[in-house]
Amino acid sequence: MVSIKRYPVRRVVNWYYGNFCTRKCFNKEERLRDCWEKLQRFANAGKGLMITHKCFKELIDNDCLLVCKLGSNFRRRTVGWGQFEKWLKEESFDPDKLDYGKTRKKTRF
Repeated sequence: MVSIKRYPVRRVVNWYYGNFCTRKCFNKEERLRDCWEKLQRFANAGKGLMITHKCFKELIDNDCLLVCKLGSNFRRRTVGWGQFEKWLKEESFDPDKLDYGKTRKKTRF
């Protein structure tokens, strides 16, 4: 079931930053700072705005909010905690080199 509950924009921005930005760009401190500032500007401009998590993620994924510098396919992916821990152990991890190609379309049978 998809939640349709709306939350204050600052709360959703903080959720996105913590669950998407920091898990993908954990070793790019300057980029994280830049993204944090952009997200905070958006949150400040939208004081009083209520939004769903899904709607906010779609704004980022569809380039309506130009915050993320990652490839579009990698940006859309969710990174689980286990994958994040694996990347933490890889000294050569570079999020800029990851792009999962074209997103597969689901086939109905």
